[in-house]
Amino acid sequence: MATEITELTELAFEGGSPLTTTPVVGPRPSADPPGSAPGAEPVPDGQIRVTVLGSGDPFVKPSQASASLLIEVGNPERDRFFFDLGSGSLANYNGLRLPVTETTKVFLSHLHADHVGDMPTLVWSLAKAGRRDPVEVWGPAGEVPELGTRAYTTHLEAAHAWDMQSLCGHPGQSGAHTETTEVPWDRTATVYDRNGVQVTSFPVIHIINGAVGYRLDYNGRSVVFSGDTRPCRPLVAACDGADLLVHETFPSASVFARKAGVPLEFAERVVNDSHTSPTMAGSVFARAGARMSVMWHLAVDHETVGPAYAEMRARYDGPVTIAQDLTVFDIGADTVIARQTTVDPAAWPVVGPTKVTGPPLSAPPPPPAWWSEALITD
Repeated sequence: MATEITELTELAFEGGSPLTTTPVVGPRPSADPPGSAPGAEPVPDGQIRVTVLGSGDPFVKPSQASASLLIEVGNPERDRFFFDLGSGSLANYNGLRLPVTETTKVFLSHLHADHVGDMPTLVWSLAKAGRRDPVEVWGPAGEVPELGTRAYTTHLEAAHAWDMQSLCGHPGQSGAHTETTEVPWDRTATVYDRNGVQVTSFPVIHIINGAVGYRLDYNGRSVVFSGDTRPCRPLVAACDGADLLVHETFPSASVFARKAGVPLEFAERVVNDSHTSPTMAGSVFARAGARMSVMWHLAVDHETVGPAYAEMRARYDGPVTIAQDLTVFDIGADTVIARQTTVDPAAWPVVGPTKVTGPPLSAPPPPPAWWSEALITD
């Protein structure tokens, strides 16, 4: 356990622990927390597990995939949900040796590329890997229809028409589709209620209208996910009684300007007019009062984590973790435990049960005539 977080703190990709000085909130459990072997960590009955699949910003890097959370619940169905799906996040999911057949529920906070970059991989590649069920997508409506999530998924399928056509006759053809539900961007609403799990969306402030955050409730436990946002009251209201708040946090403008090589004036616009600085994250944490708060969407390196943690601490002294890829939060009746897990870097897809078991929707097309002369067969 870290006693402080500075530029010398060992990071997860170097073999380090979670970036927190409070890895356990509540009474320390009598048994050891789950291990870190991929695929060997079933969620206990009645609990929630949150795994950070992508902790980074738009600039995806080997140490950090772009924005994504996986939330698993300990109901009889063992439901799994993606909240955003940035580039690189599905490699982490697959490396956890979790079934690709259960990648059917996605909640998008907004339509920036770093929050949706792995959607083509999910819809088409994971259908080829074994998922037969279509992907359900929830995401904000836009101020006008062409800026909404349904327009995005419709055009996504159109853009992948060649891929779709190539799947004719493939058993994964039925899974290479989306079913979209738009959620309101201008008010709080219950948008999902199944198997004891309820998901509520609420408006947040991010550049233009059409961004939302989400709250997931199950068995008296709750997780709030901000997506990208400036500090705002609807999010604080959504945190009433929350166990875990995962809130976006960008470096301060001065750190961002130095690291990104941009003028300070531009950095101030990016950080303060579109996102949440570490100092303001501390203000939100203090107002929200979640049992554990998480600084997420932060570029994590030795020059960012120390200043970000110190600036946040100027406003808040409660339990806080800086998210890294594969930081895990286990939420039980009395405790929230933060830890790091690992992945199998060469994992093959794991195929589990699927609802769709019928034949492909259409037959493969006949081969083009010119192939008969061009093909090498021995």
